[in-house]
Amino acid sequence: MSCLLPCLLPVACVTTSEVTRVPSLEEKCDGGSAWACETWAKQLQVDGRTEEADRAFGLACAMGSTSACLTQGKDRLARGDLDGAEPPLRKVYDEDSEEATLALADLQDARGDQVGAAQLRYEALSIDKSTTEFAFAWRVPFDGGLGMALDVNVQPMGLKARRLTLGANLGLGPNLVSLNATVGYQHFVTNWFAPYGRALVGPYLDNSSSRRIPINVGAELGMKFFAGPIGHLGTGFGTSLDGSTYYFLEAGLDWLLTLAVLAHL
Repeated sequence: MSCLLPCLLPVACVTTSEVTRVPSLEEKCDGGSAWACETWAKQLQVDGRTEEADRAFGLACAMGSTSACLTQGKDRLARGDLDGAEPPLRKVYDEDSEEATLALADLQDARGDQVGAAQLRYEALSIDKSTTEFAFAWRVPFDGGLGMALDVNVQPMGLKARRLTLGANLGLGPNLVSLNATVGYQHFVTNWFAPYGRALVGPYLDNSSSRRIPINVGAELGMKFFAGPIGHLGTGFGTSLDGSTYYFLEAGLDWLLTLAVLAHL
């Protein structure tokens, strides 16, 4: 029996090796792993296997990896394959990616379409900003006291690429409470900085007999500092026909993040 052991050991080793063998990235990719396809594609790039890398990036892109789509599109653009670069870049552009938008602008430049390229660069400054956000502001009236405001701002890409903003505002001051509709315009100097102005109009909710007019009509001028799709910090000055001029400091947050924060309070 002891003589048979040396013969059996190699068989056992081979069997154990087959059971514990880790699948390769290529096998994981063929099994439907986007991460494996993208990682494998990067390894192929290092090895100089461009066509195989492009195929692997394409598989990851088809599985929903926007980073793979972006890499594939930019690589094809660098090689001069403009028609091949556009579909993956468009796919990421539809996900509101600033980087993909700028790459598409370069593609339009390469085609000689300067107007299309300029439009895309215009959109790129604001494309990743939140469509809907909640904002909370502290107000310091010049005639004393302290107030605050709550806002819901809507800034869709369709309205001049998030330049035009619409919303609702609840203003709370030492001697007034107003509910206002708002409309404004923000000019993106960079992808993180935009001066803006807006008008506010709506009824007062308190019953002060000293009101000269029954509705609030006001305006604000300020500047916003954006953190991509997360939100913004803003500051500026505001005034109304029947109230004090005030300084304000506000913080805006994407509506989904706001709801997530509130859910954990």
